[in-house]
Amino acid sequence: MLEKTVFFRATSQANSLPKSVAEIVLSGRSNVGKSSVINALCLQKNLARISKTPGRTRSINVYSVAMRKWIIDLPGYGFARISLQEKKLWNKMIEECIVQRKSKKVVYIIIDAFVGPTELDFDMAHWLDDYGVMFKVVANKFDKMPSGVTKAEVKIKAAECFGIDESDVFTVSAKKRNGFDKLKIDIVEFLDR
Repeated sequence: MLEKTVFFRATSQANSLPKSVAEIVLSGRSNVGKSSVINALCLQKNLARISKTPGRTRSINVYSVAMRKWIIDLPGYGFARISLQEKKLWNKMIEECIVQRKSKKVVYIIIDAFVGPTELDFDMAHWLDDYGVMFKVVANKFDKMPSGVTKAEVKIKAAECFGIDESDVFTVSAKKRNGFDKLKIDIVEFLDR
């Protein structure tokens, strides 16, 4: 199902998007690998544009998995070199996308497995909790972990940090394209529910 995903639209106004059946929303700090995760999930090399420059994604990018079933890539939060005014616009975009659109959705907060969750990741999780939005965690860049550190250990730590169930934490390496089986199943089950 995910292999047939296509780019649908980029927008800075989530309210301009048509109504959807279900949405997978990817959130995370700048340069954590959201676009790489999309490409690995969908088994495509250039579906989502990848950049080494933090803050390259400046709009809400929508990918169509099936009729009115979407993957949404939000602009990254954090250290991107943009103006305060542009950061306010990003915050407005994200709020419109996640809170104001009344579609069925789950947010996957993508963190760096090596760095671990940052204060900004916790802020996002608390914000989602405040609005009653379901979220899960994807620990990307697992390939950078020291040998001997297991995926189970990363999952346990992330689950404890975010106060969620271990089954809602996924460890992947977008660069090596491994660890995506359980995440794909989780996403497809949600979209088909």
